[in-house]
Amino acid sequence: MPFLLLLALSLVCMPVRWPESPLGLSVLDSALLTGLSLFAVVLATLARVKRECQRLATEPAQRDVILHRYGGRRFLHLSLLLAVYGTALLVFGWGRAVQDLCTVDDVLYPGAELLILAPFLIAQLACWAVFWDLEHALHRATLSPWDEGKPFWGRWAYVGFHVRQNLSLVLVPLGLFIAQEGTARLFPTLEGTWWFAGLRLSTVFGLLLVMPGLLRHLLGWQPLPAGMVRDRLEALARRLRFRCRDILVWPTRGGIANALLVGLLPRFRYVVLTDRLLRDLEPTELEAVLGHEIGHVKHHHMLYYLGFMLLSILVIATGWSLLYAEMVGPELAGAIQGGDVPTAETGVRTASRLQDDWRLTFPLVPVLGAYVFVVFGFLSRRCERQADIWGCRAVSCAASRCQGHTDDDLERCDGRSLCPTGIRTFTRALDKVAALNGMSRHRPGWLQSWLHSTIARRIEFLEELMEDPGLERRFQRRVTLVKWGLLIGLTGVLVLLVGAADQDNVLRLL
Repeated sequence: MPFLLLLALSLVCMPVRWPESPLGLSVLDSALLTGLSLFAVVLATLARVKRECQRLATEPAQRDVILHRYGGRRFLHLSLLLAVYGTALLVFGWGRAVQDLCTVDDVLYPGAELLILAPFLIAQLACWAVFWDLEHALHRATLSPWDEGKPFWGRWAYVGFHVRQNLSLVLVPLGLFIAQEGTARLFPTLEGTWWFAGLRLSTVFGLLLVMPGLLRHLLGWQPLPAGMVRDRLEALARRLRFRCRDILVWPTRGGIANALLVGLLPRFRYVVLTDRLLRDLEPTELEAVLGHEIGHVKHHHMLYYLGFMLLSILVIATGWSLLYAEMVGPELAGAIQGGDVPTAETGVRTASRLQDDWRLTFPLVPVLGAYVFVVFGFLSRRCERQADIWGCRAVSCAASRCQGHTDDDLERCDGRSLCPTGIRTFTRALDKVAALNGMSRHRPGWLQSWLHSTIARRIEFLEELMEDPGLERRFQRRVTLVKWGLLIGLTGVLVLLVGAADQDNVLRLL
């Protein structure tokens, strides 16, 4: 969800001139229709939640069914909210209304994008407040002994949790993007210079370094208390030669069972386990989950993702710059591609003409979405399987036909071998995580499986490793070819595009 929000809201904040309402609406009418349309989504959400709560009250045995459908319906709700918001921008003219109000001397006020985003953000907060009723009812009807007698979030504490969980992952990078765009509008002569493009990229890398610390405070992550679990996880990290700054607990009131690893460098790297995961998984299963996260580091997945996304952005930006050069006309092409350093007046005029060509920018939305979901999803699913193998290795001994482990066996697990017990331990952990989060084993919905594949397929692949030891070697070879093939292919396309594009045009789009 946070990734989808970041993608959608970043597109809203692109430096384009929004179109006037085709209905000829005034600013006041645009604001009124925008508010009413989003309020209608909130009311529809409230009606749906009330029906589900009534069903749960009369048929408490249907809790698991309702919970399994809940994730998919939350995604459909977000899609509806984005669709109505998009209608407000393009049909009701909300984007243009804000730009007209916040533009002085052909320059849009820095931060005006936040006002454009405000209706969506307010509606999302209201929907979270509505969703509390259903999640509270699901908690009261729980069939899990772990939940019995434990207090659920208050309504506003629940909303605050989702603000921290979703918007903190979105608004921090989005705020950086808005600040950069505002600076470029105030000082248009900066556009097209190497040092400004370098400054933009360096701030992105700086954000990546400090983001783990920001998330720790925003999401309330706390150090894992001393005890048997922490001792075992730290011992496993030493055996696998893995370094991180700390192992943290994410307090979710039992709402989420998940683990994640944040940070590129050991000094800024954290392993994060949710409270529900720590309470419901056995120690060996927690070790397998930690092994999965360590697998991402051992295969350098985060660094690879960073390089892959950077190359992809450069390819898309350069290709789009060529499209602009072909379609915006000789005056704009001369302003962009001229050899002279642009004046402030030229920069403002150039930016204004580019903004008027919103019809050239928005076709990029489906192209970018398709690329991310198809290409990056394909890559991510294979990297996740590499990490799954490491999760098995973390709790595997050297005996290829072992029937179980003692504590002494576990102390010798060093990530170099695979055994049936290690594979079964990790697959058991996968099954538990799916059940705790209300995910279907076979059909969790494409949003929950496009990055990781389904739980059933992941387990089926790992079970095949027990039957065919050579499968891992063949799989790793194929994944290596895919990863290097993508990098080399993107680099080749970038070289060809840069040869055909003007450098100043490319820098402006960066």
